[in-house]
Amino acid sequence: MADSVTVSSHHSYGSRVGNSLKAIVWWFILVWVSIRLLSWNEKNYVEEKAALDEWAKIVQEATSDKIDPNLEWMEIHLYWETASDAEPLKDDTFWVTTDDLKLKRTVEMYQWYQDEDTDCHDNLWWGEDCNTTYSYHKEWSENAISSSNFNQSSDHENPSNREYKSSERAKSPITLWAYTLAPIFVSKLTNYEPINLSNQNINIPENYKAIVDQKAETNEITSVEENNNSYLYGDSQNDTQENNTQENTTTTSNERFHISENQIYIWKNINEPAVWDLRITYSSVKPWNVSIVWKQMGNQISENTVKGRSINLLEQWNVSAADMFLHEQQANKRWTWILRFLWLFLMYCWFAAMFNFIETIAKVIPFLARIIWVWTSIIALWLTLIVWFLTIWIAWLAVRPIIWIWCLVVAAGGIFLLIKSKKNKKSNLPEEKIEKKPEPIEQPKE
Repeated sequence: MADSVTVSSHHSYGSRVGNSLKAIVWWFILVWVSIRLLSWNEKNYVEEKAALDEWAKIVQEATSDKIDPNLEWMEIHLYWETASDAEPLKDDTFWVTTDDLKLKRTVEMYQWYQDEDTDCHDNLWWGEDCNTTYSYHKEWSENAISSSNFNQSSDHENPSNREYKSSERAKSPITLWAYTLAPIFVSKLTNYEPINLSNQNINIPENYKAIVDQKAETNEITSVEENNNSYLYGDSQNDTQENNTQENTTTTSNERFHISENQIYIWKNINEPAVWDLRITYSSVKPWNVSIVWKQMGNQISENTVKGRSINLLEQWNVSAADMFLHEQQANKRWTWILRFLWLFLMYCWFAAMFNFIETIAKVIPFLARIIWVWTSIIALWLTLIVWFLTIWIAWLAVRPIIWIWCLVVAAGGIFLLIKSKKNKKSNLPEEKIEKKPEPIEQPKE
């Protein structure tokens, strides 16, 4: 079973031209989508900034030891330690238990991953010859990697399901002294720390425990082992070939189920993981001092909506309300610029792809095709910059017309002053420095 395979393909000149022409419609759609999303990005930035500015002016300080009825339905800032008196959290499968606020189980499976690398070059008949190399390697992944679209799916098969899945649970209620956190704030408690499993009373599932109790001393596979192998590792030719290369030895269940300090392994071979093997880790969120901005509704710490925007701020340690709003404004501006440049790059790629059909048609004259590629790339860049700036300009006109008008007035005023200064400079020049047109020389009359 090879770890890589190269597939050759040929595209005629007619098919290349036809495909490039058909793709124009899709590129037009993608450019339109990018314009809409860029407009949304500008609108989102302005609305988020306005909501944060308004709330920063009216936020009130609160104490956590008692609920002040005078602050009901008002925007509140508070600093205290999270806590919960609820029952300890317990994983239903392996019985991992913690008295912390949240418990997360992360299940990773060893799976095949496909890399694809294509190298194309023009042939003598203006067609295209391509060599696509599909490389395969194994990696741990929490997400299921579908092998149905692999080029060599039969030799690199990933499971369609897994025996255990990742999960997350939290105590209820979680409080800040007299106040109770709403679910939106509980989801923001993400400072997970690994749990040491050496101190846990780990439950071994029945399908493994049964084989452990048998204490098999031979290499014969029991019926329970056969069922387990069929479920966890499949019953494929690939699996059979791998077993044959390992001197026909079969591990017992207690050799497949391992517990380390902070991980549970379900492996065929502890020294060499195989596809379909599992790695399970646990982590928890401990009680932590947090600063929070919310809307007081009884004893509930809930999110608030300002100008149609949901405001829910939470940070670790003692952070003032002013600093929390400052950090949120900085994050809003940072993400706006990231998305601006992202759509600038994608818009250029889509404009360049739209002009690809011109280069494809010109393939009959390779030298001309290269020149066209350079010019279409330049044109695509200019179109991208024009559309990008124009979209942002129109978006600001829609959401901030007053600022836009002031910018227009300032720009017009600057242009007017520049023109006027040049005229004044020319009028103040000494008379001898002012260029005069030579007078026509009169021809003597005969």
